[in-house]
Amino acid sequence: MCHLANAGLINCFRTFAVLSVLLSPLAAEAAPPVYTAIVDAGSGGTRLFVYKVTPGPYPVSELILQSAAADVPGTPYEEDDGIDNYACFPGGDPSVQAFYAAANVNPFVMLPLWEAMKGKLATLSPPVAASDVIVKVFATAGMRTAAEICGQPAVDNVYTVIRGGMATSGLTNEENEVRTIDGGSEEGLWSFVNANDEYVNAFGRPAAEKLPKPPVGIIEVGGSSVQIVYPIAQAGSDQFAEQIEINNRVMTVHAQSWLHLGQDDMRKVLRTNRGTDGNLMAHRCWVRGFDKANDAGDVGLPSLAANGAFNALNAACGNFMVSHIRTYMGAPPDLSAVTAKFVGLGGLKYTLDAFGRLAGPLAGVNGFRAAVNAQCRKGAGTWPEINTSANAQRACPHGVYISTLLSNPQYGIFRRNPRQFDRALVAKDVGGKSLSWIAGYLLLTYSR
Repeated sequence: MCHLANAGLINCFRTFAVLSVLLSPLAAEAAPPVYTAIVDAGSGGTRLFVYKVTPGPYPVSELILQSAAADVPGTPYEEDDGIDNYACFPGGDPSVQAFYAAANVNPFVMLPLWEAMKGKLATLSPPVAASDVIVKVFATAGMRTAAEICGQPAVDNVYTVIRGGMATSGLTNEENEVRTIDGGSEEGLWSFVNANDEYVNAFGRPAAEKLPKPPVGIIEVGGSSVQIVYPIAQAGSDQFAEQIEINNRVMTVHAQSWLHLGQDDMRKVLRTNRGTDGNLMAHRCWVRGFDKANDAGDVGLPSLAANGAFNALNAACGNFMVSHIRTYMGAPPDLSAVTAKFVGLGGLKYTLDAFGRLAGPLAGVNGFRAAVNAQCRKGAGTWPEINTSANAQRACPHGVYISTLLSNPQYGIFRRNPRQFDRALVAKDVGGKSLSWIAGYLLLTYSR
């Protein structure tokens, strides 16, 4: 089943048994269904997903509930209910400090999710007890950053409070977890699994509409972190090597993550950066002519000091991006021996799409950097929604950043071969579905 085209990529597969036997109806019915709830505790929000999973060589997951924590009005983070906000006090007004004590994470964020889940479980036939559901509260880069800012004891305290609230709500399964996941070996790896399952059917999904193709590497740009995962022939001395086994296929990959390389973290550092003249310089990365009075801002950080003044010939913006990447990534990964193509995930697709470059090219006169320069120097009038949309306002700083991250001659990830990057994946590339590390986690965890 692993004899596909491009054997150089597929030599990471092994088939251990005849799949037609393993995937028979009797084999699929051998394992009872498992109810599992995954909480995606990201820096920008907390979302609950409840699944009925049938384990097997290729497990089948059915989403039965999706619920987001309600935003808490009247706070500095009204549209941001990430649990990282409760790790330590943000400073300033004592009433704000008291509000963000860890004890508040349950009533304002977690308990509404548990009540929504228990309500749904009661409607199932037969009903499912909360104690029978395996609950995984998985925090991502926001809590990794909180550990840096607040200290690990503060993060652990939030987790202790959440566990206590779970027990009070009857969520007492012995397999429950509340923790921060690793960016590379977990979050990035799971995203890689999901993208390769949906985009190229790399794990031989039964009854899939398309035949399996060679695996692709991924680059995932989030708000706080960046993950890169790609297939390799063998682990060797690679300290970032991980092994995947799904549906009797075994694959070895390089899985690496960098905290603070995400677009939001970059933008927040940018807002406090001062140029060679000692003045705030973020406005040099905003589209030319943007009115600083309409700046959507970032909580707790300086607004633009002047109107947008993007100029491709002024090195201030580009130099900052290079410095930021150098600080938080150091030497970029060496992809010279990697033959797989790469696809983009996360915030990367929105930035590429803003400049009409979902499918590249990255370099050249018609490349991504050229598109960013052309659009951002035209003026704010080219984005009619610029005065009301934070996403439109951030397109130019994000565009300069992503073009630097991908193709800068010294620090760009694809600097040696821009053609390694194929495209950013959108819904139409994966049958209208939304890509998610959660789907990859379920596939990898329940493949038996």
